[in-house]
Amino acid sequence: MIATKFTEFEFERLIFRKFREADFPIVYSWHSDAETMQYRRDGVKTEAETREFLNNAIAAANADPCEDFWFAVVCEEVLIGEGILFNDRNEPELGWLVDKNHWGQGYGTKIGSALLKFAFDTLNLHRVIACCNVDNHASYRMMEKIGMRREGHHLKAKLVGGVWCDRFQYAILREEYNRV
Repeated sequence: MIATKFTEFEFERLIFRKFREADFPIVYSWHSDAETMQYRRDGVKTEAETREFLNNAIAAANADPCEDFWFAVVCEEVLIGEGILFNDRNEPELGWLVDKNHWGQGYGTKIGSALLKFAFDTLNLHRVIACCNVDNHASYRMMEKIGMRREGHHLKAKLVGGVWCDRFQYAILREEYNRV
């Protein structure tokens, strides 16, 4: 990954920007909701854990160079989700969350597509992965829609709420992305 500062951008009417302290109430509403967080590896968060998440996201965006990109995703001036690109030099990984009031409207697919475009066109990455709980059908269908392919089924790979869960790993190479 190239060394760069945090980059805000727009993609299909969505704005990808830095998180702000003022985002806390909506971010906490997501992170404290069992339905929204049911498949997330970090699970439901307390108010203090959500503040820590938000502080880490803000600090990461202000780092120079920025290594992990935590985007607040805004549509028509409403914060609807988050998009994340973790900088692991061997396997950069995408992540996302969509406010449940906006589920089923294609925002997850748009966020994933935007993150891939950013990863390949801006950061010049060679390969990107994304993972999900095998029971999270919406997440893996979205990964398939944006051109990612399933590479693995990892048994009991993540501990979520005291239970070991299987996960799928998806990936896409730059040359595959360019063909989509």
